[in-house]
Amino acid sequence: MPPPPWGPDGPGGGPWGPGGPGGGPGGGPGGGLGTAALVLGICSLVLLLFCGAGTVLAVVGLVIGIVAIARNSNRGRATAGVVLNALTLVLALILGLVLYHWFQSRHLGECFDSRLYPTQQDARRCVDDRLGRPR
Repeated sequence: MPPPPWGPDGPGGGPWGPGGPGGGPGGGPGGGLGTAALVLGICSLVLLLFCGAGTVLAVVGLVIGIVAIARNSNRGRATAGVVLNALTLVLALILGLVLYHWFQSRHLGECFDSRLYPTQQDARRCVDDRLGRPR
């Protein structure tokens, strides 16, 4: 006689019920949105500090976090994700303003005017002079 198609605890497959220890396949509708917002918040902050590309992830994570909060899906993680993504966007804005001010205070924009510096070598020399680098 062949064994039954389920485990010794019945058709649920084990002591955890259908789907194993996770409580079921997928963990409920939209349960991963809050976690996704949190992960995107962490990744966006790290990427902003390393290469500046975290801004795009922060916008996506912010949208996903707001949707997760609206759907009441992993609300704690979604809130933490929204906070981290918003923090990333604020830091990106501050860093952008600081870089813009630094660029303007050294008058580097003039170096890229083709009427004043017609060749790339002239423009590079201008930038080196403005930044105080030896030639």
